[in-house]
Amino acid sequence: MKKLAIMAAALLCCPLVTAQDAATPAATTAPATAASAADAEAAADAVIAAMNELVTVLETIKDKASADAAAVKLGDIKARMESMQAALDGMDSLDEATQQKIGMKLLPAVFMLAPRMEKASENLEANNCFGSDALKAIMAEENDDEDIDVDDDLTEDCDD
Repeated sequence: MKKLAIMAAALLCCPLVTAQDAATPAATTAPATAASAADAEAAADAVIAAMNELVTVLETIKDKASADAAAVKLGDIKARMESMQAALDGMDSLDEATQQKIGMKLLPAVFMLAPRMEKASENLEANNCFGSDALKAIMAEENDDEDIDVDDDLTEDCDD
């Protein structure tokens, strides 16, 4: 099934780990500093909040007016997530144990939100984004983002 590019963006900025990675003892590297670990945890919390907000906004779309309003909100969420990217990019410098801890914090949120995101995506696809050019545009912007590799073109969700 088709996925929203916005969800792909959210997922791609999350440093996820597998259950096997989480079960593997961390390499013997120096522990992360309190500030960097705290910054990374704060970024993870912000990503989770933004993903929840994103799904909630998508779930409110019931007609053209709500789709147009959602497009504005999604643009705001996108801007916030882009600002979070720097903090998440800095996670590469953290020790493996801290990266795993943050990844395991993000993983359940992603799995819990996935069914709701799928349902919202299907709703948009079935209703051609309720005819909202603004919503189609924000989704097309997500697809044009060269940092995001999306298998399915989001605009397909909203095209005839």
